[in-house]
Parts: sequence; C-alpha cells; structure tokens
Amino acid sequence: MAHLEITPFRADTNNADVLNAIRNVSSSDYQRRIPEATKANLQETAKALLSNGPLRNEFVSALMNRIGLVIARNSSWSNPYAKFKRGMLEWGDTIEEIQVGLAEAYAYDTDRDYLERAIFGQERPDVQSSFHKINRQNFYKITVNDAILRRAFLESSGLAGFVSTLMEVPNTSDQWDEFNIMCQMFREYDDNGGFFYVNTPDISASGSTAAEAKTFLREVRRFADTLPFLSTHYNAAGMPVAASRDDLELFITPEANAAIDVEALAAAFQIDRANVPTRTTIIPKEKFNIPGAQAVLTTKDFFVVADSLYEMRQSQNPVGLYDNFFLHHHQVVSTSRFVPALLFTTAAGTVIEIEDTPVTSVAALEVQDSHGNVVTDVQRGSLNFVVGSAVTTPEGGYNDAVVLSISGDVALSSLTYMSQTGTLHVGPDEAATVITITETATDDNEFTATVDVTVVGDLLTLWPNPSVKLDSDNDGIFDEDEV
Repeated sequence: MAHLEITPFRADTNNADVLNAIRNVSSSDYQRRIPEATKANLQETAKALLSNGPLRNEFVSALMNRIGLVIARNSSWSNPYAKFKRGMLEWGDTIEEIQVGLAEAYAYDTDRDYLERAIFGQERPDVQSSFHKINRQNFYKITVNDAILRRAFLESSGLAGFVSTLMEVPNTSDQWDEFNIMCQMFREYDDNGGFFYVNTPDISASGSTAAEAKTFLREVRRFADTLPFLSTHYNAAGMPVAASRDDLELFITPEANAAIDVEALAAAFQIDRANVPTRTTIIPKEKFNIPGAQAVLTTKDFFVVADSLYEMRQSQNPVGLYDNFFLHHHQVVSTSRFVPALLFTTAAGTVIEIEDTPVTSVAALEVQDSHGNVVTDVQRGSLNFVVGSAVTTPEGGYNDAVVLSISGDVALSSLTYMSQTGTLHVGPDEAATVITITETATDDNEFTATVDVTVVGDLLTLWPNPSVKLDSDNDGIFDEDEV
C-alpha cells in the first residue's frame, strides 16, 4: 500500500485515513496485528487497538506526535512573525553573530620598497561578536482520556477532530507566547538604546492630516534610500553596515498603516504596489509598548530566533487510565545589533553629531631611508621617505593630513622632488648641501614644522660636462690640448 502523507490532513479527515497513515509508519508488529482500515472494519480496528496495551500506546503516541501537531498547525492560530525565524538550531545552544569592520587604505608608491612591517605585519580589523543563547524553554501539558478516545471512533472524522481539539490549545498557546516574546524584543531593544530615532508627526491619531502622512512617508523614503550605503549611525553596534532595499522590512501599527497611502509606500520602497504587504508587518500598538512609536524600519534579519527543540513527550498514568502529553518548545529569541533599526516616533529624533577634530599642532617630521631607518642625511641619487601628520583633538581626526614641501640652501635640482606619497627623490646632481622639509597642516596653515637633512655622496655632473672642452676644430677628435 502506498505511503500516505500526513501533511495534508485537516480536522475533517476521516478516521480510516488517519488509521492507515499511522499504520504505515508504525512497527512491523503493529502492522501485522492491525489490518488496513476501511469504513467497514473501523469498529473492529478500534477494538483491537484499545484492547492491546502496547499497540494502544503506539497508536496514541503516533496520533498525537505525527498527526496532532500537523492538524493543529493547519487549523490553529499561527505566529505571524514565524517568517523571521532562522530554522532549527541542530547543535549546541548558542548562535554567534560576527560583524567585521573596514580595512585602512594605504597609498601605493611604485618607487617605494615595502619592508617587513608592510608585508608581514598584522592588521587586525575591527570585529564584534554577539552570542545568542537559548533563553526560552517552555512546555504545555494536555491529557488524553481513554473514554474520550473511544468516542472519537464513533464519528467518521472523529479522530482528526479529537486531536485538533486537543492540540489546538497547546499549539495556539505556544504560538501566542512566541509572538508576544518577539514583540517584547522591540521594547527591550529600545530600552538598551538600540534604535535610531526618526521624529515624525503622529499619524496614528484619528485627526491626523494627509500632509502629516506625506511627511511620514517622506522620512520612510529618505531612509530606504539611505540604508543601502555603509554607515555606523543606524545600528546598535556602531559598525559600518548597509542594508539592501530588498531586505528592508517595515513593522507598523494598524493606526499608522491606515493613515498612509499604499501607492506612496510602494514608491518609498521602489516596488510594485502589489508587493507592499510583503514589506510591511503589522504590530499592534500595545505590543510595541514604546510610547510614541509608530513604525520600525529594519531588515528581515532583525530577529535572531531559532528553535532548538520542538517535540512531544508522553507519560502514561495506568491508574487514571489516561496519557499526559507535553509539548516542549526550546528556542533562542533575540535581536541583532548589526542590522540597521530605525524607530519612527513622535519623540525627538536622534541627532547625528559630526565630531569636530581641530588641528592643535603638527607632529615632528621623520625622514627614513629605504630600509626604514631614521636618518639625518640623505644620499644623492637616493629615495627617502618622509613621515609627518597633523595632531588633532581628539587624536585620529579626519583632517590630520599635511602638505610636504622642500627647499635647499641653493636652488634644488630638477631631479630632486617630493611625491604626494611622501617619497623624497634626491637627484644625483643635487648641488645643495642642506634640504629643508616643511610640513603644513591642510586645514590650518598656522601649524607648520620643518626638518633639515644634510645632502651627502658624490655629485654627478650631467651632460654637458663643463670640465670637458668641445672639439674646437670640428675634426671629430678630442685632442689632448682640447681636454
């Protein structure tokens, strides 16, 4: 006989289908003793099952575990936020999230020899981790009474109705609890300062105007266009992250959702009007539990929710002639610090402060040879490297760059120059004995510093060599008296 799938079962499925589905996945002893069910032999099958203790236990266990949960899920209330769950946590009890920052850019110079530090030195990027552990471990208890089970066989779809009635209570209770816990995550996230606040008019009020709704939509559009770019402002961890427009999700109260125009919201996400419901998730205002909150714009990865255990366990009471079933649900319920999360609220908005980093001085200049050694003299025909920077308060400001320039005690050779990467090229024909290097802060010419280096090494005189006389008689031969 072909294996019957359990998934399509509903509360009105007939008893024969239920019995045969259980028979197909039961032990060989069960299959040998319990015949295939038909409408004609249902009573005999039920009698055989309920009069044999081991077979009855196997039947009741399969009825509740294999069919009861399926029927209950199809007919009972389900958590609308289940779509944000991350599947089953098969091993361990922790989910680790890792976010890596950006790497620093260095200028490349073809004339420069990159030494051990540049090639083999370590450059550790900014890395942050979050660990989400199992924090929900609940169970729900139901009782199966033999007398009620016997009566379930008297109706054509009694078994399916029986398990539906029993399982709907724990399943709905579990789904409702999961939903409430996930909603509570918004308040906890807010209590920990996770949201970036965006001030908007109160479009939830019954007297809100179309102009206020347009203002709200304008803000949603502004940030939907902003979040695809890397920023440290909009996530709780302060890491450089971005969010694809395809991943954005708007959690919104029914009152605020009723005030906005669907077509305008579709334009904010740059999607077709028909796709708006896939980008919006309704959350009851009381479930937000954040004063002034109207909506949250984040991504589908905001929730970190994964099941680690979802199963039924059974305990038989031989004195009371009933079985207790326990629906266990263990899971991780948390939120991510590494995704953008903006709260549209009537409260004051978050102010992005651009920290001023004024230049207070310039660092002492340092001249290095090609081996990285600090030197006070430079060889003619050599490459040297000049290191300098402005000092900002606080340190590491965005405006710590300096401009480097050079001069000599005499006019410098055209082959002596300073590159934009800080490489000092000393010409082989450099006649100057001292080169003065000057650094000037780019944002304030008041701050400068200088360093003098001595020019050493043989002076190469380039063609034409004034010490060599030309061929005065134009015979193509340099005679001794012409030299």
